[in-house]
Amino acid sequence: MAPTVILIGFMGSGKTAVGECLAERLGWGFIDADREVERNLGMSIPEAFRSKGENFFRGVEEDVVSRILEKAAASTEGMVVSLGGGAVTSSGTRERLKREQLVMLLDEDVETAFQRAGGGGRPLAAELERFRTLYEERAGVYREAAGMIIDTRGKRIKAVAQEAEAMVREKIGEEGTAGA
Repeated sequence: MAPTVILIGFMGSGKTAVGECLAERLGWGFIDADREVERNLGMSIPEAFRSKGENFFRGVEEDVVSRILEKAAASTEGMVVSLGGGAVTSSGTRERLKREQLVMLLDEDVETAFQRAGGGGRPLAAELERFRTLYEERAGVYREAAGMIIDTRGKRIKAVAQEAEAMVREKIGEEGTAGA
């Protein structure tokens, strides 16, 4: 079984960008759960929230995440998977993450995350105070689910990916860096 790194964190924390960069550095595959959910739904996440509601969306997300993690576990190559910001709100997903060795939280400050997330038409990122409340509500859930935490505040994507790579290689017992 090849290793799988699972990136979690609040919306706007850089999971997709860091995940793509990390996968490239490691020479592994990359799967973005939000993209897979959108493909499954045949619509964007904001559209799904508006037309189907958050509960419907979360049910689809949990199913898609479960399939992604099963696919990654069966893969012969290492995988990096970025989960959607709310994926860890599902008890089923949290239970699944407990069985994973490489769950990494990208911890970003709320203001930066809001700036990044606000431009995509995300319903949960429409106003700062609601965003801040949600951020605070989920903070403990992320920390509980994560085996590794990277403080991304003020860091560029490549620097975060490099830090993540070092943590992963240490955890899986490899030395050196890919792409260095």
